[in-house]
Amino acid sequence: MKRSLKLIFLALGSAAFLQGAEKPNVLFVISDDLSYNLGGMGHRVCKTPHLDAFAKSSVTFTRAYTQFPLCAPSRASLFSGQYPSANGVMGNGGNVAEDRVTLPRHFQNNGYWAARVSKIYHMGIPVDVLQGTNGGDHEPSWNERFNIMAMESMTRGKIVDYLNPDDPMAFKKERKIWEEANESGKPYKMIPEARSQFTVTEVADKDEGLLADVMAVDKAIELLEQRAEDEKPFFLAVGFVRPHFPFIGTESNMAHYDIENIEYPAFPENDFDDIPPQAINSKMEFSEYAIRDLRRGYYGSITHMDEQFGRLVAELDNLDLRDNTIVVFVSDHGYMIGEHSMHKKSKLWEEAIHVPLMISVPGWEGGTRCNEFVELVDLYPSLAELAGLPADPGAQGLSLTGLMKNPSSKRDEKPDAYIQVSKGHGLRTGKWAFMWYPKSKKNKEAFMLYDMEKDPKQFNNLAMNPEYAAVMAELKERLEERVEAAKPQ
Repeated sequence: MKRSLKLIFLALGSAAFLQGAEKPNVLFVISDDLSYNLGGMGHRVCKTPHLDAFAKSSVTFTRAYTQFPLCAPSRASLFSGQYPSANGVMGNGGNVAEDRVTLPRHFQNNGYWAARVSKIYHMGIPVDVLQGTNGGDHEPSWNERFNIMAMESMTRGKIVDYLNPDDPMAFKKERKIWEEANESGKPYKMIPEARSQFTVTEVADKDEGLLADVMAVDKAIELLEQRAEDEKPFFLAVGFVRPHFPFIGTESNMAHYDIENIEYPAFPENDFDDIPPQAINSKMEFSEYAIRDLRRGYYGSITHMDEQFGRLVAELDNLDLRDNTIVVFVSDHGYMIGEHSMHKKSKLWEEAIHVPLMISVPGWEGGTRCNEFVELVDLYPSLAELAGLPADPGAQGLSLTGLMKNPSSKRDEKPDAYIQVSKGHGLRTGKWAFMWYPKSKKNKEAFMLYDMEKDPKQFNNLAMNPEYAAVMAELKERLEERVEAAKPQ
């Protein structure tokens, strides 16, 4: 039956899904903190052979943007199909309303078995992975859910911590506490001094099946084997926690990278002169060597995640499920490691908001690229349409199926991308990156304008240059339209 379906899809293209002879499965894979140009885009240094191969069977969206560069708001927006200002999740402490018909719940309501493995909505990393807890999950989204309990920040092997380079004892102490909790079954309580957020690289001697993403794929494969024997279609969401800090991989993952070949994100000495305080993220006051080494850890962590993605897709093929399964690969947002001497996310810089997005549909032409601006909020209506499901009235995005059928077509109804942060708004167009931070009790109103054709690394803020007054006025008017349209309707 599955083989004959493939022939039908090849002959009819989208019509097979939209007419609904048999509902397609959905495998939804989301990575954590993965920047756009590192996710299967053929990066000069970062190795992602499995994502590169997947791109040959997919439509790759080269201008996909998160709606909020922070875990909980981004994921809540994606799975609710609503902008953060509409669903109310504007920080990592927020959750999607329990009665919201989310993307997986919409599939449930239309006859699907829906499950998640590991981090889909927000989880605290490393704490929820260490404890195997749900984090800020949306329970009604799933028929079943499976958490991973991994050693995470106590990975056995080498540890480099640039906040506490001379104190490995915190890690040893935490590892002992975790092992005792794991043996006794009691809740594990993390000790803060062992986290050293954002500045830890950990290298396992080898893959012993104990790393979080390895365990997630092991579980996902088990579930796929079960679903292969079931006639009911599935929506399976698999969350990779890499390359979220701590940057974890194996010796073989890290061996691809020589610190001398890792690009140092240089910037002008006066870079901060035209940046308003609202746009400044955590400063990275480390040596050039340390920043290169952290970026090396980030790359190795990405290669580790890529290996696991390859295992997952290979098993989909082995089980003869690929012929009737839509596969999505995406990241929640990007990440900064040294750009503008900053790190982390949560700001409107290009490295934090631009994400990889690839969608593979059986029978549709792969290996194509779409250069139109798209938003992660668009995934909800896209997958519903691809599966032949009715539209959800609460979803605010626009379906990508037209662009997938004809990647060179134009998207006149939404030719730009709108991004929010807690104190500001961003707009990305073909030429411009425009940021607006309204006046607050602490700061005055601020604007940022970058010519992305001439200044892609965003070093020259043109907002105060009178020559660009007309451009500023036009972009502000458009951004205000986007802000208003994103509110609850």
